[in-house]
Amino acid sequence: MNKQQEPRLRFKGFSGAWEEKKIGEIFNVTSGTTPLRSNQNYFSNGVINWVKTTDLNNSILDKTEEKISEIALNETSLKVLPKNTLFVAMYGGFNQIGRTGLLNMEATCNQALAAILPDKSQNPFYLLTYLNYSVEYWKGIAASSRKDPNITKQDVLDFECFFPSLPEQTHLSLFFRHLDRQIAESRAVLEKSRQLKKAMLAKMFPTNGEKIPKIRFKGFEGEWESRKLGEISDFAKGKGLSKSSIDSNGNTPCILYGELYTKYDCYINKVFSSTNEKIENPILTKSNDVLLPTSDVTPNGLAKACSIYFDDIVLGGDILVIRSTEMFGLFFAHYVESNPFMIIEKATGTTVFHIYEKDLRDIVLLLPSYEEQTAIGNFFRQLDETIALQSAEVEKLNQLKKGLLAAMLV
Repeated sequence: MNKQQEPRLRFKGFSGAWEEKKIGEIFNVTSGTTPLRSNQNYFSNGVINWVKTTDLNNSILDKTEEKISEIALNETSLKVLPKNTLFVAMYGGFNQIGRTGLLNMEATCNQALAAILPDKSQNPFYLLTYLNYSVEYWKGIAASSRKDPNITKQDVLDFECFFPSLPEQTHLSLFFRHLDRQIAESRAVLEKSRQLKKAMLAKMFPTNGEKIPKIRFKGFEGEWESRKLGEISDFAKGKGLSKSSIDSNGNTPCILYGELYTKYDCYINKVFSSTNEKIENPILTKSNDVLLPTSDVTPNGLAKACSIYFDDIVLGGDILVIRSTEMFGLFFAHYVESNPFMIIEKATGTTVFHIYEKDLRDIVLLLPSYEEQTAIGNFFRQLDETIALQSAEVEKLNQLKKGLLAAMLV
């Protein structure tokens, strides 16, 4: 725990040291229970909010997934907790430990949560912000001290926080609530774009034996034509290159198969790696090629297709190249995204799964004219670029918040 007593960055008008206290020195902490699910009267027609770990969102809680009945409240040890009660997850899976939620209503809770009851001398959102900033502390306690990772009510009581004056807490709370709203709004915009893409993938490619998509650009008509992938494509496979081959000062741009998962989406418009390694007869890209990984630990991971718009990029092993003059690469990459099962069903293996050229050759595609393929591919490219910009904005705001938390809390 950081022992400095004043933050590096502070609102004008505030000065002096922050006071370090344990949560148990200021707040009362309680918990709840789970009514017997075998008693239908406890959950049917429930009207009382009942919080459990999966409800926690590290922010304001306005609703719960489940509600309990008045009968459950009267026949168990459950008590109604007031608005501004702050929850900390004590167990429920390692990734859940330390999750928080601040009640914006009255509610009960289960036994996996520590419920920090509000105190008028402290701002509840300030404490929420402080606890969220300290989530790694909770995970450290859970991982180091117990066979089954969890924290206890006593751990919560003993947790040390630095508390400024109530007015300064209020300023900090208002500032971070505003920043949280900005982040939430940016995430909502991003999610809307992702849902739009999902919907368009389902409607711009034929499904269920149909040969015409539900949505089509103006000017295109007629059924799409059935073609085998092997009849319209040439295949090649990358070779050589490993992580040790990568050189930040390399003169030759290259792509490793693992980078198809970690660095690239459907459209490769920038190559991130380079090498100085000399490879005999290297496999080089041509613009409009489609790259697929040929091995992964799950069949689903093989359903990843990336269209590249650069010539002469060296390709490492386990990258399959599909090259066609009759198929727009970006169209095919999104075709795979719309129907990943066409690749998944060709996968073989047990612990590691593979796809092979000979199996992919038999895939039957429905293809419109090259012009329509291009229109569809470019539509999704523009949508992907929008999603990438929105994702970058969310990440920028998250990093801003992270930096401000480090500077404005102690």
